Parts: sequence; C-alpha cells; structure tokens
Amino acid sequence: MLVEIDRADDTARLRRLLAQTPELMVELDRAGHDEMELASTLSSIGERLTCRLLKLAEAKLGDSPSAYAFVVAGSLARHEQILGADQDNGLVLGDDYNDAAHDSYFQALADSVCEGLADCGYLRCPGGIMASNRRLRKTLSEWQAQFRQWIENPEPEALLRVAIFFDLRCQYGACELVDALRGDMLERTAANSVFQAHLASAALGFRPGLGWFGRPKFVDDGQGHAVMDLKRSAITPVVDLARVHALSVGCKAISTLDRLSCAAREGAMSAVDAERLSQAFRAISRLRIAHQLRCLSAGRQPDYQVRRAELGDQDFKVLAGSLRAVRAARGAMVRRYRAEVLQ
Repeated sequence: MLVEIDRADDTARLRRLLAQTPELMVELDRAGHDEMELASTLSSIGERLTCRLLKLAEAKLGDSPSAYAFVVAGSLARHEQILGADQDNGLVLGDDYNDAAHDSYFQALADSVCEGLADCGYLRCPGGIMASNRRLRKTLSEWQAQFRQWIENPEPEALLRVAIFFDLRCQYGACELVDALRGDMLERTAANSVFQAHLASAALGFRPGLGWFGRPKFVDDGQGHAVMDLKRSAITPVVDLARVHALSVGCKAISTLDRLSCAAREGAMSAVDAERLSQAFRAISRLRIAHQLRCLSAGRQPDYQVRRAELGDQDFKVLAGSLRAVRAARGAMVRRYRAEVLQ
C-alpha cells in the first residue's frame, strides 16, 4: 500500500487506497503481527499519506516561498496510531517567513492537506490542532517563544491541552527547523523542576479506569452497554506518565515505550517500574486492537469503547492488572515531582 500511496496522483485515488486500511489491519493480525507492529504500520500509512498530500499540494501551488516543516503530534508522532484517529498537525516556518507575502500560500497548502486527510478518513481535530488553523503555523522563533512560555510559566490546566505538542515529529520539509525546536525545548524541560511538577500534575487529569477494590470501572453508554474508553482511561495515562519522565531528563524519544526505556536509563524511574508500565501499555494496546477487530467483524465503526461483555475472564484480569500498574506508577510520579502540592 505504501508504494501505491506514493504513486497516487489525486485525493480520490488516495481515498480508495486508505479505504483498504481496515482490511490490512485484519490481515496483519492474522499474520501474527503484535500490537506495536500493527500500530507502527498504521502510523506509516498515515505518514506516507500526509507526505503525498503535501507533494500534490506543492505541485499545484508551486515552490514554497519560505522554508517549512510539516509536523505531526499525538499518536501519529509517537507511531502509536490505530483506526479512528484524528488529525494533530501544524507548520514550523523559517524565520524568513513574511506573513503578508507568504500566508496565503501556506493557508492553501494546509487547507489542501487537512482536507485531504479528512477525505481519507482522518477526523478533523475537535480542538483545532491542525495546520489549517492559523495559530498552528508559526516561525521557528515564534514556536520557541511559545514553548518557553509553556515551560517557564506552566499552568496545569493549559498543559493538559497542549501536552501533545511535546510529542512533535517532523513529517516533511525542513526537518532541521524541528530539530532546533525540540533541542531547545528538551534543554528547558530537563532544567525546570517547576515545569516538571506542573506537567506531572496535569498528567493526573486522566485517571486509570479503576473502581472499588481495584476493579476495572465500566460506565453505561446509554444504549445498555457497560463500556470503558480504553484511550482515555488506559492508554492516555501511560502516555502522559512516559512523557513526564522523559521530558524531565531531556530524552529525545517520542514513542511511549522508547520514553519509558530512556527514562529508566537516565534514572527518572526504576527499571522495574518502567518494565511494568511497558508491559501494561502493551497489554492495553493489545486489548484495544482486539476490540477494533471485533468491531470490524461485526460491521461496526472501530472506536475505543470496549464493552464489558466482550472481555473474557482472562482479558478482564489482564486489564485489571494493567490498570493497577498504571495507578501505582502515577503514585510514584506524584512523589517524585511533588505534584500533590499543586492539586
């Protein structure tokens, strides 16, 4: 599929190709690929699609009037994307960018790419984190100033909204702009204990889905099903934990498992805790993909809302153990960064 995406000459062809993604996911699962391999493959598809849309846009609009890098954040940046993902992207522009002379070009470029992604099944970000939003197109200097503001004057509520920007990955273009941005950002996060405490406090906004006696907590979805949002109640708490620890020691890693490994090497957390959290993340990711495969088999749109009735005794036990590991890791994070004083 990747080669065909590279050769596609219009959005209609790309849309037809991306419609095959669910079938590819089923085939990869049958072939024995594990949860991280599946997510990596789906992320690669998202990356190649984005790059192809950018090349098609450039062919239509002409050469860029200023150096730029198209960046992605969130699950695509972490190579953890599965079905049903939305867009999280933006532009880092060279400092030679002139708003009056150049903005119309980059607005057209961003609109073309974001519309193409939506046409191919990637939902528009509800929070507007897309390059088509003028606020998500900044020069390198402007982005550096923005990150300095977030780091030097942290507010937990604001950090909860912008945390995924600390996952930025260059997708296309002048990646040296992103290297400079991330290098400056990592130096500042590693040197600022106040920021680390605030980021840890913000990470507590997503709680693992546990109820009484450490049992997984399911809620009524209004249609008679007891469900748990595996993204919000299981995946995101691990992603946030890994981000906090990695940024505290300036790790360049972006994926969750790589961040946990780096954090352990650099002493931000113990090797035992990092391994337990990694195992929990893999197990939850496995359950989430199994749920999406069941959705496809039943003719339903894949989502993150796993039903209690789907889970056998073993899966329920695995989910419970994984969520308890996440809860314990959150407690350790609170103690390390003294985040409790900000609650």
